[in-house]
Amino acid sequence: MSNLSARKAALSTLEGFEPTPTSLISYQSNGKVIVFGEQATLARCNDFPSPLKLSLIVMDSTGDSALPGAISLNQRNIDIQGHLGGFVVNLIGPDNSVETLQADMVLDLNPEALISLEIPPPGYLHEILHSENLKQLQEQLLDLIGEFEKPKYFSYDASICAHGVNGKIVCTQCLDACPAGAISSLIETIEVDPYLCQGGGVCATVCPSGAIRYVYPRLADSGNAIRKMLQAFREQGGSQATVVFYAETEFPQNYLQDDDSILPVKVEELASVGADLCLSALVYGASQVVLLGNDEVPETSLSQIEQQLAWLAPLLSAVGMNPRQICLQNNTDEIVQVNVKMQVEPALYTMPDSKRNAIFQALDHLYQHAKNPAEEVALPPGAPFGSALVDEKSCTLCMACVGACPGKALQDGSNRELPELFFIEANCIQCGACTTTCPEAAITISPRMIFDRELRNRSRELNHDVPFACISCGKEFAPSSVIHKMSDKLKDHYMFKTSRALDRLKMCEDCRVADIVQDPEAMNSSFDPLN
Repeated sequence: MSNLSARKAALSTLEGFEPTPTSLISYQSNGKVIVFGEQATLARCNDFPSPLKLSLIVMDSTGDSALPGAISLNQRNIDIQGHLGGFVVNLIGPDNSVETLQADMVLDLNPEALISLEIPPPGYLHEILHSENLKQLQEQLLDLIGEFEKPKYFSYDASICAHGVNGKIVCTQCLDACPAGAISSLIETIEVDPYLCQGGGVCATVCPSGAIRYVYPRLADSGNAIRKMLQAFREQGGSQATVVFYAETEFPQNYLQDDDSILPVKVEELASVGADLCLSALVYGASQVVLLGNDEVPETSLSQIEQQLAWLAPLLSAVGMNPRQICLQNNTDEIVQVNVKMQVEPALYTMPDSKRNAIFQALDHLYQHAKNPAEEVALPPGAPFGSALVDEKSCTLCMACVGACPGKALQDGSNRELPELFFIEANCIQCGACTTTCPEAAITISPRMIFDRELRNRSRELNHDVPFACISCGKEFAPSSVIHKMSDKLKDHYMFKTSRALDRLKMCEDCRVADIVQDPEAMNSSFDPLN
């Protein structure tokens, strides 16, 4: 009976935890609806009640529509943009002529949806109209008239975003994962439409740097709520707690009846629960963490959750835990209790609001309490932690990688007189910005985790060079490898056919100009640089 009373205390603690408020997004809808459908279907929409105002677009008409006031599509293409209270529909003809319509809502009565997103925009309804659902459909539209508010679920820090570097797109994980199509590329950064974002949270889960954060609730709020819930559970004599994250309206009661150690935690969307929160729940005292899926979770989101679990599994194994202590299960299945290999002493620290800090903090705690932990472990592709290696023979220390690295994992030396490249593994998000940017293709990255915190945070040298001294004045002006490589590549070029011209590559800028002025052959040359 101890777990039952402990669960009651734990859930009471959880219910009393208030998240930090966020800003609100407002919608204003006045009842103007654009309806797409075949002529016979649209004929049944004549008696929709006021204040609904319908504009009908006939899909199967190639001439004037038989419905009064209806618009014939006439084989034009359809482009639908916007959201509740702000839809814009463009009908684009073969000659690129455009007819633009505006509305508060879009009602799609076609067999196949015009918008195929797993989470369509607010205010877009796709239904197959029949007599049984006509009244219900009218009520749905009427319920969408008025002023509405929802939380702004995300925050975005462009300064640590790995999306684009130097005009090249590097990371697209959030764009690929968003089931609502709310994220778009600005090449160097991304843009999130707050009106299309419906709090799926998978963008924050997959973001390797933490540039996108879920803010309602914030990570710190969620983690601290879990910490206090588990603390209350233990204080009341509870043991072997199983934290179950779910996104349904009601938690399946049969789970609570079958197992008194289950602690259900309701979330807005299941995919908003990432490795940061799952690992933290373990170190705060949970024996197992279950993500409870259902048919309403978008397939894209489920796929991303499975990828997270794929790189979490070797991390857990490396510190002596059962990989199934964090798992995804379907709500139609029985929650399977796993063999707990190691029960750690619960952590007392507060939850950080940084995704990567939360993961490192949890792993450090597990590593410290493990009996025979691995020093490092290889991770599957896509994991946001790892190493970088440099081919010293190819690298010219141009430092393009340093300027491109969003996590500041690659850094030049503090001694500006000595060309050096350093690497801090804890900062590496394995985004590939360095490999994409490197003009010599000298960098390779590999996902892994080093558990020694001091080693992970230490700056280590990847490459160094000695400065090249000008052969005329002795001034050091460039890495030696750059000068040697330039000389080798240009030795057969017609502009450097004389030894004097080739030697100018080994001079500083001032001496090079002075030598050209003093070289009659260079000054009197009549070569055409275009030939």
